[in-house]
Amino acid sequence: MPILSKPKHEIIANALASGKNQAEAYRAAGYAYKPANASRLCRQPSIEARVREIISERANSEAKAREVGIARAALTEEWIIVRLKHVIDLSIRGLPLCDRSGDPTGTFKPDLGAALSGLKLAAKIAGLLVHRHEIEQPGVFARMTDTELNRALSEQFRALGLSERSLVEIQASVFGE
Repeated sequence: MPILSKPKHEIIANALASGKNQAEAYRAAGYAYKPANASRLCRQPSIEARVREIISERANSEAKAREVGIARAALTEEWIIVRLKHVIDLSIRGLPLCDRSGDPTGTFKPDLGAALSGLKLAAKIAGLLVHRHEIEQPGVFARMTDTELNRALSEQFRALGLSERSLVEIQASVFGE
């Protein structure tokens, strides 16, 4: 879609695409703000379509710039992982300790905080961290009776294709039954 024929409409579309609200966009175009007029103008199909196009153009431009930057810096997944591993190793080994005269003593002081942060990042990159959250309302299982909980577990096991016997074995190992 080409630039809007009315310059003030183009200014409004650009302002809205930049994240400004209707009042700010309306004022940016030089209009005296009146809520009903601003709302009506900002909801015009041509302006809404132009806003979508501007946002899309900006996203595409940012994606291309990011790709060019990554290519220029030669940042690959392998490069990042190798460097991360190196930093983790250095953090675990630590920095050399020096005596009062500044000479190395031959011992090292590990930076375990940095090592742990690096290991967490590496685990996240490798997909080893699982973020658990409740899908239903919080505490649904806490409000269930033992019978309701057993029934819900049984339904979950059947849905996963597991046998009733598996459920009984797990319950026995967990509850010592």
